[in-house]
Amino acid sequence: MKSILEKYPNQEVGINVENAFRFDPAQVVAVEDDYFSIVDEKQSYTHHYSYSCIVQIIENESGVDVGGFMSHRHFNVVIKVGHIIEFGPGY
Repeated sequence: MKSILEKYPNQEVGINVENAFRFDPAQVVAVEDDYFSIVDEKQSYTHHYSYSCIVQIIENESGVDVGGFMSHRHFNVVIKVGHIIEFGPGY
């Protein structure tokens, strides 16, 4: 996975940061031996992920379209990370 992400330093990617089913824009800011880091566009938080969190990476030279009719987005690469389902009070 590292060799794939090394092609996208300081570039915008689509990643499902907050919601398993919604891909938001983020910038790749680091690709290290054990993890990669992105900064999300919405809150400017830096997120660090180990490569074992990656479920799938989708690339296409002409871009990857995600979303539906009202939330259509276009990215050079889309990263799908796994989400842990947490239950607590109110769920």
